[in-house]
Amino acid sequence: VDKAAEPITLVDGKPGRPPKDRILLTKLHLFQVLFEFTNREMECFSLMFLLSGEEAFSYKTIERAYSDPIVAMILHNLFVLSAGEPRKVDSSADGTGIGLLISKHYRKDREQDLKEEKDSSKRKEYLFTVAILDLDTNLYIGYAAGFKSEKELFKEALDMARKAGFEFDSMRLDKYYAYQSIFRCVGRQTKVIVIPKKNATIRGPKEWKQLITRLITAPFAFLAEYFKRVHSEYNFSKDKRKFGSISQRLHERIITAAFSRVTLHNFSSDYMKG
Repeated sequence: VDKAAEPITLVDGKPGRPPKDRILLTKLHLFQVLFEFTNREMECFSLMFLLSGEEAFSYKTIERAYSDPIVAMILHNLFVLSAGEPRKVDSSADGTGIGLLISKHYRKDREQDLKEEKDSSKRKEYLFTVAILDLDTNLYIGYAAGFKSEKELFKEALDMARKAGFEFDSMRLDKYYAYQSIFRCVGRQTKVIVIPKKNATIRGPKEWKQLITRLITAPFAFLAEYFKRVHSEYNFSKDKRKFGSISQRLHERIITAAFSRVTLHNFSSDYMKG
């Protein structure tokens, strides 16, 4: 966290590093998400910092800090650090919804929507997220969260990964992204692995035709690569079980809490431990 705060050189119009309390608040947020503490429980937890000469915070200060842009910037930098050094990766990308209410379950509601031909994106009980996973390290290297469409979030996650210096040898996507123009979004040098929709045609760029050809000529090899997408779904499921629902209610606070979760995923991975 200290390292993630170093590049931030302008705070409240004054030069210099962020005030120490912002750094401590970021650490407290990570503890809060990790242990699923309420704000009042975190207030008690923060009293422990008095023993080391640091500052303690009230539950109101802890909650308001989720709206602090400096805390959000530190968490963003921390996520980039947790993704590791820039490199070429074989990746998988997927989107999901994180419940904002204990009574709501994204998968069950999504299945019900498909039966009733509704659109879950209109619901306000979920934060929608897209994560790009490096299959070799099991680390998230691109991430976006918000109340936008999944396609917009996917572009934001891609942009984050590219700005951090990552390049994509291959990317596995679900049918939601099975459209010919996906190569303009991901990059023509990237090997996209996606199952075309039932009404797909061979019209489109050269890369789309090559994808169809690989699927027809070597279906088992194609599917073996495609189903590595299961790692994205598995990690989403594991993170939801580990961190539970998000208790914040304001949009910017919800997104800040989500970045804490995805950063903790990276720091708790076996690759980082090794």
